[in-house]
Amino acid sequence: MDLNQLLESVNQNISEAIFRSDKDGLIYVNKAFVKMFGFSSDEEVKNRNISKMYKDPRDRSRLINKLNASHSYENEEVIFFRKDGSEFTGLVSTIMHEDKDGNVFWDGAIRDVTKEREFLDRIRHREQLLESINKNINEAIYRSESENGIVYVNDEFIKMFGYDSIKDIMEMNPSDLYKIPENRSEIGSEIIEKGSIENKEVEFRRRDGSTFWGYLNSIKVDGVDGKVYFDGAVRNITKEKEAEKALMKYAEMQRMLIGLSTKYIDLPLEEVENTINDSLRELGEFVGADRAYVFDLDHEKGVCSNTYEWCASGVSPEIENNQNLPLEMVPELKNTTLVGKPLIIPDTGDVKEAEYKNLLELQKIKSLITMPMIHRKECVGFVGFDWVRQRHVASEKEVILLELFSEMLVNIRIRSQNELELHKLFSKTIEQNQRLKDFSYITSHNFRSSVANLVGLLSIIEDDPGNKEYFEMLKATALKLNLAIDAINDLLNFEKDISMLEKEEVNLREVINDIMLLNRKSATEKQIELEVDIPDDLTLRILPAYLQSILHNLITNAMKYGVTKDRRKIKICAKKQSKEVLLTVADQGRGIDLKRFGGKMFQLGSRFHADEESGHGMGLYMTKQQVEAINGRIEVKSEIDKGTEFTVYFNA
Repeated sequence: MDLNQLLESVNQNISEAIFRSDKDGLIYVNKAFVKMFGFSSDEEVKNRNISKMYKDPRDRSRLINKLNASHSYENEEVIFFRKDGSEFTGLVSTIMHEDKDGNVFWDGAIRDVTKEREFLDRIRHREQLLESINKNINEAIYRSESENGIVYVNDEFIKMFGYDSIKDIMEMNPSDLYKIPENRSEIGSEIIEKGSIENKEVEFRRRDGSTFWGYLNSIKVDGVDGKVYFDGAVRNITKEKEAEKALMKYAEMQRMLIGLSTKYIDLPLEEVENTINDSLRELGEFVGADRAYVFDLDHEKGVCSNTYEWCASGVSPEIENNQNLPLEMVPELKNTTLVGKPLIIPDTGDVKEAEYKNLLELQKIKSLITMPMIHRKECVGFVGFDWVRQRHVASEKEVILLELFSEMLVNIRIRSQNELELHKLFSKTIEQNQRLKDFSYITSHNFRSSVANLVGLLSIIEDDPGNKEYFEMLKATALKLNLAIDAINDLLNFEKDISMLEKEEVNLREVINDIMLLNRKSATEKQIELEVDIPDDLTLRILPAYLQSILHNLITNAMKYGVTKDRRKIKICAKKQSKEVLLTVADQGRGIDLKRFGGKMFQLGSRFHADEESGHGMGLYMTKQQVEAINGRIEVKSEIDKGTEFTVYFNA
């Protein structure tokens, strides 16, 4: 076999570019070299200035210096130029030879790794994208395994469920993430049976015990390790559910054009939505538009959202694509509609702003008109027409039509808001009437009892005026009546508008100390041990009078009913947890029968201890009202003859 022939065959058929060069340039190249660099022949390559094949000519000098120092190098990454000026990335390996005459040659090979590098770049990009999504998405992402529980969660999962780290979550029982722990096994069985679940409404439990609603999406995955995994995502829909419940028929916005106003004079609110859609169709067809729509603005978030849309036959709807659009994307709106002027664009091709122009092109809009909806000198939204099949120059008639329609929509918005306020006022009136009934019953009962005692004692004193014991009893009864009047005054003062009061930064420990000081005599007489565990720097921004009243009621209640002959300890604790401050007042006293009184715990006039210190049934009622007035909540735990624990949750 001819060895030279074999060598030549290898050089011409190998995919790597083989070359030999000296100080003057290329001496030999194979077919792969000619093809890789985009030349037509090896002679054309040899006549090329070799330095011009490098994107950075300094790379050639660097590699020559490396050869002079080490006589060879391997897999040096270099960016080359092809004949047509395009670039590719190559790995170069070269060895230096010297013949018997002292001439120096460089033999080497170049492998085109452009596609490999692009592939690796895509992998790195996808990995970065996946990491970015997991870190920035507002959904809780997780992977769990049937035997070992949760094995991965993203940052949003940790935040959503109120934990500190992924380690905390991996160490807990996954069933504890559900309000009803049994739900986890039930959902797992459903996923195994169906392979996946979508948008399943589940009530979850946070670390602090609070709950929230979420959409759960999950899929069963057979891992390469033979294990079965469940990959899923949870989206918090608590606010959506709350908004859904809060929707009332009185809040439906009435919108209609003046020319169709006779339809709306006494239109039931529940029919407004359908009527608006019908009106958009009529208006759109009248002006020959392809779309007619209504947008609402959210100035606080700086976005606008499409709320109603009509499309002509054959025209695709865009309402789903037009939610929460940043106002910054549409500078034309900021310069016209948001300042109370119509926006008229006969040819969207003339739009200068690239991002807005791209949006219009995606929705195939060729011409448009929008008209602002103005309420109290502020733009609250806009109505408009789009043309997608042909350009259109708006007429004066069309502009007037839109202006009248926008005014009608604003009027309907005001009417809806007024009816909603009326409904709220009506609901509040019903609540106040019920309170008045309860209040009249309690005051009648308390006064009747005290007055009856006074009348009886006065009759006895008339028969025996020298008996001092009767005067003491008379004094005690009068004092009790005075306390009842004070309690009623407190209740009436509480009913004042909370907006008249101002919040202040209050040190919780200092307030507790003040209340303990006021009740020191009573605590000493009853030999009560008050234990306080509250950080010295724990503060609340709150209405001071409300905080003092809440704490005073809870502590004095504990002093009245929370001590026995053998157990005289009351513990007051507070700590900051997440976005809340938790305050606990716990005693070891008589306790409350929650099965019997749980539903009446905070009702006006409720009493749980049949003795002389049972009070007037207003303390816990006022406490709960005050806690809720400052957007807090109160909970109670109690066992008969073991004690009672009240926990108040304040906003931090």
